[in-house]
Amino acid sequence: MATQPSLPINVCIIEDHADFRNTLRTAIDRTPTLSCFSAFSNAEDAFEHLSQSSSPDIIVLDLGLPGIDGIEAIPRLKELAPEAKVLILTVFENKTRVFQALGAGASGYLMKASGIKSIIQGIEDAHNGIAPLSADIAQMVFATFSAFKPQTNEAEISEREVEVLRKLADGSTRIEIADQLNISRHTIDSHVRNIYRKLHVHNVSGAITKAAAMHII
Repeated sequence: MATQPSLPINVCIIEDHADFRNTLRTAIDRTPTLSCFSAFSNAEDAFEHLSQSSSPDIIVLDLGLPGIDGIEAIPRLKELAPEAKVLILTVFENKTRVFQALGAGASGYLMKASGIKSIIQGIEDAHNGIAPLSADIAQMVFATFSAFKPQTNEAEISEREVEVLRKLADGSTRIEIADQLNISRHTIDSHVRNIYRKLHVHNVSGAITKAAAMHII
């Protein structure tokens, strides 16, 4: 029994620049796996059409639209076409715009400067569950999330260093700690230097304060 050919991915374009819209529409229709479902110059016309039509698979959305802004349009598009994935295609690299779009429900964010070939690949990736991001956008997103990585015991304070920290917090001197732990003063000094380096501090009070805030002691 012959295998039924898979249906093409239906794409809706919302882009106000006529030349770019037509270029993208032609490229989509020339791609065997894709088909241009419809194309509009503004969000309002797209809303009207989607309210009376079946949902596309992918909506390619420009942000700088006349009338309703692209970011404002995303929730309404998701309401009218809940099965569709919204793929941003724009010239804006502004971090705020990127996170506003992704936060509003966009499934990917591509730059027009990436070129038609990359855009076509991004549409196919979005349909296959891969969130397409232009290289610069991906770097921005990952850098932002890395900056907000929670501070935990990843400083890798050893058990012995924690023991030294606790004794310092109790008011013991380094000589006293060396005697209590039956190790040399040189070893205690080495532990303290490691603690300072791992906690990014420069004195005992700073180490104790930070260790307490991180629930190390």
